[in-house]
Amino acid sequence: MKLSALAILIALALATSAVSADAPATAPATQPSTASAAVDVGNTRCVIMDDDDAVATISATYDGKIYHFCCKDCLREFKKDPAKYAKAAEANPAKYGIKPAK
Repeated sequence: MKLSALAILIALALATSAVSADAPATAPATQPSTASAAVDVGNTRCVIMDDDDAVATISATYDGKIYHFCCKDCLREFKKDPAKYAKAAEANPAKYGIKPAK
């Protein structure tokens, strides 16, 4: 009894691996990813603490735009109400070190 159960498990494992080998690969590389669609606003000043320098390694994406922050606390604050801070950056881009698009 135990031997036949073991044989069934082995057969299932082999069948599963054969099916997954025939399965198509992940989506083709030609499809755009959502991460590459986001546009970096390029703010050099934190959009929460506008008197602090923003760093490239602390950022968040909102509404297709990437915003940078001076610290993780500001990132957490942004996530509470991203629309508020995005609107502030749009209203006064120079305040946040955002250069006009060329």
